[in-house]
Amino acid sequence: MPLADAVRTAATHHPARTALIVEQARWSFSEFDAVTDRVAARLMASGIAPGDRVALHFTNGFPIAAAYYACFKAGAIAVPLNTRMKYAELAYVLNHSGARLYLGQANLYAELHEARGSLAQLADVFLTGDLSPFPSVRPLEQLTEPGGPVATADVTWPVTDEDAPAVIMYTSGTTARPKGVTHTHRTLTQLAVTGIAVADVQHNDVSGIVLPTCHIFGLSVLVSTLIAGNTVVMIPRFELPFVLEQLQQHGVTIFGALPVMLNAMLHAPGASAYDLSRLRACFAGGDAVPTEEHRRFKETFRVDVTEACGMTEVQPYAVNPLYGRGKVGSIGLAAPETTLRLVDPFDRDVDAGASGEVLVRSAAMMVGYWNDPAATAATIVDGWLRTGDLARLDEDGYYWFVGRTKEIIVRAGSNISPLEVEDALYQHPAVREVGVVGVPNAELGEVVRAFVALKSGATATSEELRAFVGERLAAYKVPATITFLPDLPKGLTGKVQRKALKEMGASDAW
Repeated sequence: MPLADAVRTAATHHPARTALIVEQARWSFSEFDAVTDRVAARLMASGIAPGDRVALHFTNGFPIAAAYYACFKAGAIAVPLNTRMKYAELAYVLNHSGARLYLGQANLYAELHEARGSLAQLADVFLTGDLSPFPSVRPLEQLTEPGGPVATADVTWPVTDEDAPAVIMYTSGTTARPKGVTHTHRTLTQLAVTGIAVADVQHNDVSGIVLPTCHIFGLSVLVSTLIAGNTVVMIPRFELPFVLEQLQQHGVTIFGALPVMLNAMLHAPGASAYDLSRLRACFAGGDAVPTEEHRRFKETFRVDVTEACGMTEVQPYAVNPLYGRGKVGSIGLAAPETTLRLVDPFDRDVDAGASGEVLVRSAAMMVGYWNDPAATAATIVDGWLRTGDLARLDEDGYYWFVGRTKEIIVRAGSNISPLEVEDALYQHPAVREVGVVGVPNAELGEVVRAFVALKSGATATSEELRAFVGERLAAYKVPATITFLPDLPKGLTGKVQRKALKEMGASDAW
């Protein structure tokens, strides 16, 4: 189903139902349908044709939701830009995607303004916010506000093929240039259908999005909620207690976040006093959730954390059943309409209980990387998507995340999962954040090194934490050294950057 049809259908059947909430502002499906029609019609009148790329550079809010659906209606391909990217990364993505139009926020565009001349294919820029420093741009209101020369009633809307690209979402590029993950109307619709199934969505659910919708997790919540004809609450920024206030005020029933965000929510002052009684499903993905975090979240907010696993290329590929019916610490069962394999480095299926790389076959997975046939061929092989994730399968069909193929620590021939060591450290009452990596060692190949951020006002020594881990894990898994940091480095998606920690550990540059 072309993605725009969901909004048009909802506007026809229940026009007054709230589609979108941003802080105190609300838009009904009728209003959202009308404004996205206006933007789409004006994009088309300006020369944007089906298949043209339109860059979107916004934090969470009404403009990015409207821009996505205007692109879907016009047959354009949305290219969301990560709000943490710097000039060189942004310029690369704009040029590589061939974006003809930029819709964004003035404060974010400032990163690009001086380099506008190097963006050869970019024809026009529309911004929200203070435009005074940028005399050559136009206000976004020219596209969104009623009136003007284009009457939507007279527009001949393009017929969008379900297999036409809808979104190009660039990966963070921590080890190479960002790659443009390409999803079609069909793959994103299947992704939404999967999300509706795993969340057991009801007609009166309210979904909360705090994850940026320039990421697949946030976009999947937006798309699945609107396909279900329900209300989505877009939370503009991850600040505490603001997030908890938003969840309480708007009666959010379904919520998703990174584990680092859930951990921060637990440490918000007076966290347990917020009334989140309507919250029935809280999904976590993007990294492993320590078992202690599972326990404390249920104790504090009276809702289970439902762990899942996915990536920009396919979201999700594994997920636990709701309401605590899964296995704490696992990434769950294969997602609906998804087939998984675990293989060794020679692409042979591994034995039961052994770890292997996860291969995925799903109608919700990407169709390839934009303008990168070599990377596509290396990632999608005989219809299977190579994830680079390592997992093992238990006797009940549950998958357990072991790590990334490049993150496993090999000490004297023994494999050590960083997640297992992190989980043990998280059980210590003084620990707030943990990152564990392997660093080179002449005698053993690699040894375990941990980086720890303590809770406010808490104290602990390296010797104390090493002894604590030694009571829970085999001696060869105990960190050789533990380094204390005020905060752990995080990447564009908010996840702890093990690559940065590995470089720090190898160079002793902290």
